[in-house]
Amino acid sequence: MSTTGSGRPRLSLAAVPHGGSLLIIALLCAAGWLVKPAFLSPMNIWAVLAISSLLAVASAGQTLVIVSGNQGIDLSVGSIMTLSALIVSGMAGSSNELLPMALGTVLVLGIAIGLVNGIGMRFLGLYPLVVTLGVSFVVEGLALVYAQSRAPQMPGTLIENIGIGRFLGIPWLVVICALVAVLMTVLLRYTRFGRQLYLVGSNVRAAQAAGVPVTRVLLLTYAASGALAALSGVLLYGYVASANLSIGAPYTMMSIAAAVIGGAALSGGTGTFIGTMLGALIFSLLTNLLITLGLGPALRYAISGLVLILVLFATSRDAN
Repeated sequence: MSTTGSGRPRLSLAAVPHGGSLLIIALLCAAGWLVKPAFLSPMNIWAVLAISSLLAVASAGQTLVIVSGNQGIDLSVGSIMTLSALIVSGMAGSSNELLPMALGTVLVLGIAIGLVNGIGMRFLGLYPLVVTLGVSFVVEGLALVYAQSRAPQMPGTLIENIGIGRFLGIPWLVVICALVAVLMTVLLRYTRFGRQLYLVGSNVRAAQAAGVPVTRVLLLTYAASGALAALSGVLLYGYVASANLSIGAPYTMMSIAAAVIGGAALSGGTGTFIGTMLGALIFSLLTNLLITLGLGPALRYAISGLVLILVLFATSRDAN
């Protein structure tokens, strides 16, 4: 809040929580409406919200890793999503009864992969960028082996309904994202783990000096990232109703983009899941607008990459 020359209070954009993201969302909606009024039709709005919700859930673990600092970026998110989708497809397929067992399997596997990332970073002294990239190659190899041994199948009615169905008129993906948002907000704001995570991300040496169990915090962070990526892979499988070796690949970079656009600093110690959700919505609205303009995939990727570079440039200048 600032004041004008006459002494009257004036609300500045910086005083509004996530004001910058909300302004960008408003501008994208206005631009889309000007290009095509149907851009703001209820059908399109729900479609964008469903897609952005899926991206937000995929970005939840990435947000935790980025907040943890120490150059934390999880490049294995997309690979874990792909492997999870293939395993659920192969184990459960069209059977609703086998879905819980398949879901439990991929969640445990996601946690294990996340722990490998954390161990490589914490105990072997590898940069997160390096260890998660190496792990992603291993996971992609496992996905290839699994796909060759068990062909992907169409999803059952339960997982497909979660992917494209609705609850009281609201897409299930939006409902699930809202539940994840509540859990993530409670975790980051009101738990000891959340406070410790921000402290570790801000200054790991200060955290150690304050008695924070840094190793445990980081291992839990990467394990949570793996589990959330696995869950996202299952949701993606239900949404597209198929599984292949490249299904999760785009989500590695998109999850980073959503978190960074939403305000998470790559230097660590800063970021919220609400911001990540808004970042995911911005990314989805931008993609939808580019599609509305008739641009092909190549130009859409190029423009989306340019937007990310501009955001990274702006945030890095702010950090300095």
